[in-house]
Amino acid sequence: MNPKYLLGLFCLCVATPAVAGEWTFDASGSAVALYGYSDVDSRYEKLNDNNHTPSEVEINLSAEYTFDDSAYAAGFYLDAMAGADKELEDYTQGKWGEEAYAILDTPYGRIMGGQTWNVAYQFGVGAPSVGPLGVNNSDIVDFIANPNWKRNKSGTAFRTLNSTDINTDGTAPKISYITPEFYQTVVGLTYVPDIYSRTGLVSRYADYKNEDGYVAALYNHAELGSLNLETSLGFAVFADDDREFSAGMSISRGNWTLGGSYRRTYVDGGDYPQNIRRNPQRMPEGFDAYREGYAWNVGVSYAFGPYQAGLSYFNAKADHTDNEDRIVQFSNQYQLNKYTDLYLIAAHVDYRGADDDLRDNAKGYAFIAGVGFNF
Repeated sequence: MNPKYLLGLFCLCVATPAVAGEWTFDASGSAVALYGYSDVDSRYEKLNDNNHTPSEVEINLSAEYTFDDSAYAAGFYLDAMAGADKELEDYTQGKWGEEAYAILDTPYGRIMGGQTWNVAYQFGVGAPSVGPLGVNNSDIVDFIANPNWKRNKSGTAFRTLNSTDINTDGTAPKISYITPEFYQTVVGLTYVPDIYSRTGLVSRYADYKNEDGYVAALYNHAELGSLNLETSLGFAVFADDDREFSAGMSISRGNWTLGGSYRRTYVDGGDYPQNIRRNPQRMPEGFDAYREGYAWNVGVSYAFGPYQAGLSYFNAKADHTDNEDRIVQFSNQYQLNKYTDLYLIAAHVDYRGADDDLRDNAKGYAFIAGVGFNF
């Protein structure tokens, strides 16, 4: 990460009123280890392994300063993560990564800077997620690889969207402002100087990788009798040409939650046409087809004591080709104690390519068990 971004945030934080206060420091982390058996259709057997054991670990460090009047607070954060047997090398450094950022809270809102997600991603509401795989950018690809989503040494290609939240810029360094809450609503704005990050969708060889981006978002929560309602809206412009829109809603009552979300992308301009490959060896055909397409999800979850269960469906489709993803997941999570979670997951996937080439398609079931640790 370019140090100038954190330096700017540090200067911003120390520029707040010089009032004595108190520092607090914290360190925490988590680790997940999974085993999965994949049963793919017979025509794809030679291209897929049956057994997978992905794992990942994350360490979170923080230093927070609260001023005596409690109206202002500043925090500095460093999250480090790594994984093994992962299909996508989408940490900031590939197989491992870091996210360093600062947050300043004031009576006039929150300012964030550094390696963070944009405000639309942070506000995103949709299908409830249970367990370690996630509904958006699902790690189900660690068990049955998706030819439409690739990021490794051979190149980057996202022929479909992998999330209904706006994640094109990933955790590229940025600065965001979030308003104070009014009428149960907050509004956020993000500026991204350079949109490329391995945690996002942009190829490092794309002509527009160093262009900037702007994101605006809204989040609202309300109580309607016995119902809790959450909604989110997001809009982004990347590299002047690319427009993105997202919307989501979640309704909860008692132990039940029902939610869904939608995202649309399109190119409005001719500065950066799709699929312009300057380096074909590292830029597979259709590497940026995600720039014109849509994704949506829907799901329901149930929580009772230490047990949670969730059923979700995710669909993504490119506009100009037949590339499409269909993912159904049934996830179960049980909190054994405050340090340990147990997981049991079943999933069905149907990844479709632009044609019938076996290397660009996959279909099958995955059955996964695992354990998570919090420390």
